[in-house]
Amino acid sequence: MVFLWHCCLPFLLLVPSSHSQVFFRGPCLKLPVIKDFDWHRYLGKWHDVMRYPVFYQEVGRCWTGTYIKNKKTGQISVRLDFQDILLNKPLDITVAVHREKPYSEPNRFSYTIPGVPLFEDHYEALTTDYDNWTVEYTCVNKGLFGHTKIAWILTRSPKPSYHVIEAAKHAMRQRGVDPKYLEKTDQSCNIRGNYGYRTSS
Repeated sequence: MVFLWHCCLPFLLLVPSSHSQVFFRGPCLKLPVIKDFDWHRYLGKWHDVMRYPVFYQEVGRCWTGTYIKNKKTGQISVRLDFQDILLNKPLDITVAVHREKPYSEPNRFSYTIPGVPLFEDHYEALTTDYDNWTVEYTCVNKGLFGHTKIAWILTRSPKPSYHVIEAAKHAMRQRGVDPKYLEKTDQSCNIRGNYGYRTSS
């Protein structure tokens, strides 16, 4: 069983984020671009504290994403860390982050995984204050079936205050994304950890 788990786990993690479990009527919203999005301020560790249902993330708990900029190449990557729920051991996967329109749409990204050809997925930083919280978001039109979407609230601290979460939810509402589908996640294994940010390599 353990062997099967680790054979299947990479494929579960490679499922595009657009494969949401929440369906909605009509097309995806046309959301505003953050024209002055600041990558330098966005770098560093973010804790996944609330999100829409995402089945592939059920393989782990205490998810974090650490955005890193390579000083030599300028390439942005994000390292996803989590605790394997079956073996209760830490695992991570690193993906390369790209911006197809860095000047006109600086907050909209795609990501690829080194060594995995033909894989690409898209998401965006919907809104952020950089220092405390960010909302990441993806939406995919499904034709006559409507659309699916996922929203995540990520925070610098694994244990954010009520006011930080409410600020993020308020910003979601302002952009037409309903926070009522958010579910609280387990960050217990990160409470005692180091959550400093703006890490570079």
